[in-house]
Amino acid sequence: MSTRRRYGLTMTHPPNICPLANKASREAAVSGWKQIPSLSQKYGVKMLSFDHFDPEHLIIGMIEADSIEAVRDFVMESGLMAWNELKINPITPVSELMDNMDKAPPTIF
Repeated sequence: MSTRRRYGLTMTHPPNICPLANKASREAAVSGWKQIPSLSQKYGVKMLSFDHFDPEHLIIGMIEADSIEAVRDFVMESGLMAWNELKINPITPVSELMDNMDKAPPTIF
């Protein structure tokens, strides 16, 4: 049985360090992007999606990996956190959440 799970990445940054507006950020982004294939292989992660929400400074990514640590190491070495405020979250399909809802105690409300 596979232990692979999906993880969501949420990245935001202020306009002044956006790679579209900032030369240093642009160089870091281009350099990091070129490393994605080799780093994906190194850490055993698969990028399922990686999308920019236009015109906001927001990127949402979906990654499949064996552990959250593999995702963390992947994003650290790629430099994605150099100009982004970055969050990594485990993802649960809604169908699985609904199927297991009775395992969680109800709230007091």
